Amino acid sequence: MFKNYLKIAARNIWKHKDYSFINIVGLAMGMAVSMLILMFVMHEYSYDKFHKNGDRIYGVLAKVKMDGHEMQFKNFNAKLGPFLKQSTPEIQDFVRVRESYQAVVIKNSENSSALFSEKYFMFADPSFFKVFSFKLREGNKSEILNRPYTMVISERAAKKYFGDTDPVGKTLLYEGKHVFEITGVAENPPSNSTFNFDFVASITTIPQLNQNGKEIWEHAGAFNTYLLLDSENSVKKVEKKILTAGIEMDDFDKKADYSLEGFTTVHLGNNSTDSGGNIKLIKIFAGIASLIPFLALFNYMSLTTARATQRAKEVGVRKVAGAGRSGLIKQFYTESILVCCIAFGLSFVLVELMRQPFYNLLNLNIDASFLLTPSFIAILSGILLFSAFIAGSYPALILSGFSPIEVLKGRLGSQQKGAGLRKVFMVFQFTVSIALIVCSLIIQQQLSFMQNVKLGLNKDQMLNIPISGSIGKNYFSFKNEIAELTGVEQVAFSSTGLYKGYNMFFSQNKSTQKDVSISYAEVDANYINTLGLAWKVKPEGSSWKNGNGMLLNESAIKELGLKGDPLGQKVFNRTVVGILRNFRFASTKDEKLPMGLFIISDTTNMLANEQSSGILFAKMDPKSNIVEKIKSIESIYKKYSADKPFEYYFLDDAFNDTFKTEIRMAKMFTIFTAFAIFIACMGLFGLVTFTAETRTKEIGVRKVLGASVTSVVALLSKDFFKLVFISILLATPVAWYLMHQWLQDFSERIEIAWWVFALAGLMAMVITIFTVSFQSIKAALMNPVKSLKTD
Repeated sequence: MFKNYLKIAARNIWKHKDYSFINIVGLAMGMAVSMLILMFVMHEYSYDKFHKNGDRIYGVLAKVKMDGHEMQFKNFNAKLGPFLKQSTPEIQDFVRVRESYQAVVIKNSENSSALFSEKYFMFADPSFFKVFSFKLREGNKSEILNRPYTMVISERAAKKYFGDTDPVGKTLLYEGKHVFEITGVAENPPSNSTFNFDFVASITTIPQLNQNGKEIWEHAGAFNTYLLLDSENSVKKVEKKILTAGIEMDDFDKKADYSLEGFTTVHLGNNSTDSGGNIKLIKIFAGIASLIPFLALFNYMSLTTARATQRAKEVGVRKVAGAGRSGLIKQFYTESILVCCIAFGLSFVLVELMRQPFYNLLNLNIDASFLLTPSFIAILSGILLFSAFIAGSYPALILSGFSPIEVLKGRLGSQQKGAGLRKVFMVFQFTVSIALIVCSLIIQQQLSFMQNVKLGLNKDQMLNIPISGSIGKNYFSFKNEIAELTGVEQVAFSSTGLYKGYNMFFSQNKSTQKDVSISYAEVDANYINTLGLAWKVKPEGSSWKNGNGMLLNESAIKELGLKGDPLGQKVFNRTVVGILRNFRFASTKDEKLPMGLFIISDTTNMLANEQSSGILFAKMDPKSNIVEKIKSIESIYKKYSADKPFEYYFLDDAFNDTFKTEIRMAKMFTIFTAFAIFIACMGLFGLVTFTAETRTKEIGVRKVLGASVTSVVALLSKDFFKLVFISILLATPVAWYLMHQWLQDFSERIEIAWWVFALAGLMAMVITIFTVSFQSIKAALMNPVKSLKTD
C-alpha cells in the first residue's frame, strides 16, 4: 500500500512541476537557512560541554562594587588553589592558568627561520590535562608538565615548527632566550573551547623566568584558578571557604564578594560580563531559526489547500470506491513527506555551498566534526520530522474531509474555510519579513551611529606598533628614525593601546569617600597632539612634559570629586597638571569613562625593563604611499629587533573591533531578511498564479464586457495588498519593541524614527507589486477566446 502511495505522490509532484518547484525550493531554502543559524546557535551553546567533568569545574570569581558599578575579577594569587585544596575536602583538584595577554615570540632552537609571534600561549599546572578533557596525541598526563621549562604544544604548532618530525624531546625558545622542552603534543582544541591554546607551559617556570616572574608568583593576583569539585552540591560550601582562605593568606579584599562560576557558563556570560558569547544575540538568532522554516511550511500548506479543487474529484471518486479517511490522510502525508525529503536533501546541498561563505562573512570558526555530533544530527532529524508533520497535517485533514456527494456536485465548502487560513499564513509571512526589514534598518543605523560618533581623538591613518624587548632598549633611536621618515607626521608613546583594554588604579571620591576606579595609561608628552586630544585646561609652560604629572579628563574629575581648582591636587601620588576633554578610549557601548594619563619624560628608561611594553603611535600622511611607508618602518624595526616579528595595526581597525558583535548581527539580519522576503514572495507568486488560473473564465467574461487590463490587474491584486497592509500594521509595534529593548544596551543610541517603518512598508508594497504584477498582467493580457473555451 505504501508503495502505491509513493507512486501517486511522485506522479502528482511531477505533474504539477511549477507548484512542486515552489514548494521544494522554498522548503529547502527555509531548512538550509535554519540549519546554518542553528549550527551557529548550537555551537555557541555547546562551548566547553565536551569536558567530561565540565559540570563540576568552577572558576573562582570576585565581585567588587565601586561607585554603584560592579566589577569582576578572576585573577588571584598563586597560593589560592593549593591552599583551598588542602583545607577543603570537597575540592578534588585545582588548576591555575595564566594566559598571555600579548603575543610572545617562539623560535625553533634548531631552525632560526622558524620564528613566530604567538597569541595562544599559556602557563598551567600539570593537572590541566586531567581536569579538562583535552586529548593528548603524545605524552603522559601524569608527567608532561611536572618540571619547569617543559611544555605541551598543539598539533598545528607541531606541524608549524617541526613539520612531520616527532617534536617530543625537542626544544623551543621562548622570548628568544628561555629554552623549553616539549614533553607532549595535544590535539588542537575544538572550536567550541574557551581555552584556545597552541602552547601550554609548566606554571612552575614563572618564578624562574626573571625577577618579575618571581614577584608575580609570590605576590600578584595573576592566575585564573579553577576547581574540580566532588559534586555540584558542594558549591555553596566551597564559596564560604574562599574568603576565609584569602584572609588567612592575607591576600583578599574583605569588601569583595567571592563566588564560584560554572566553567560551562562562562562563554555565554551567564555570570560574567567579559565572556566571548552574547546570550541576547544567540536567543534572537534561535528565534529567527524557528521562524524561517514556518515561512516555507506555510507556503506549502497554502498552495496545497488552494489547489484543493483540482484534487477534489480524486478524493470523491476514492471515497465512493471505498477509501476511508485514514487512507486518504496517509496518501497526503506521503506526498508531504516525499516533498520534505526532497527539500531536505536539497537543503544539504545548499548548506554545503553556503557554509564557508557564511563562516567568512560572519568571521566564524566551527569545526567540521561539530556537524557530526549526536546533538546536531538530532536537531537535523527533528527539522525533517517536524517539517513533514506540519506540512502534511493541515492539507491532509482538509482534503481528506471532503464529502464525496458535495464534491461530485461541485460544492466545496472546505476550500472556502481554507481560504481564511491561507490569508493568515500570508499575513504571518509578511509580518515576519517586514519586522526583519525594520530591524535590519535600525541595526544598520545604530552601527553607523557608533562608527561615526565623535571620539574626541583622531583615529584615522594612525599606525600602531607594539614594542617590547630589545627594541625597548633602543626606543629613542627607533622613535627618531620613524619620526624622520617622509610621510610620518607625528609619533607618540603609550603603555597601552586604545580600544585594546586598559589599566586601572583605585582611589576614593573626595566628597563621598566612595571607592572609585580610574583607567590610566603612561604616555609621553607627544601623545596629546598626535592623537588630537582637546584641552579643557591646558598646562602653562612646558614643565609638565618633564614627568611625574598627571592629566585627567572631565569624567575623571567628576568621578574623583575634586573640589575647587583640580590643578596642583594630588591623585595617586601624582600632581594634576592639566585637564582634557572627554575622549573615547574604549567601546562606544560604554558610558564615557574616566581616564588619567601619567606623563613619562624618559620612555627609553621605562622600556629598558625587559618586561615593559607599549605602543608607538605613528600619524601617517594620508597623501603618502602607506604600504611603502610600512615597509620602511618594518626595515627600521628589524634593525633594532631581530628577535621579534614586525607587527602593526591601524587604530580605526581596533575601534571597529569593539563592535564586531553588532557588525555580525547586522550582516546576519540582512541575510535573514533577504531569505524571508524571497520565501514569502515565492509563496505569493504561487498563490497569484493559482488565483489567475482559477479565475481564467471570469477574466475572459470581464474582458468581453469591456474591462481594461488595468482593472483586471487591480481585481487580482487588491486582496493581496490588503493583506500586506495588515502585515505592516502588525509588524510595526513588534519591531519597535524588539529594537527599543536592544538599543538599551548602548550608552549612546539613535532614536527610532517613524520613517524607518514607512520605508519598510513601502519596500514590502513594492516587492508585492513586482511579485503580483507579473502573473496578473499575464492573465489580463490573455485572449478571452482562449479563456472561455470549455476544458
